[in-house]
Amino acid sequence: MAVAAQPVWDEGRDGGVLQTFLKEIGCDGVDAVMVTRQVVGCSLGEAQQMFVTAPCRAAELAFHNAFVEGLERAQDDV
Repeated sequence: MAVAAQPVWDEGRDGGVLQTFLKEIGCDGVDAVMVTRQVVGCSLGEAQQMFVTAPCRAAELAFHNAFVEGLERAQDDV
């Protein structure tokens, strides 16, 4: 997937465009973060940031936030 994504990144160096491309080809979650890291040549944290801030990944970010909030509430109940 990184080979297919590299030209997309090279064309405009736009993280949102890269994430849209990855989503369209079925590359999601951890796989998308790892492909982003490889294609962009950035750190894991930078790749995660690019993933969660891409407009096309809003649903994934909302799920993540709801999950973390649920964990935090569960810890408060203990």
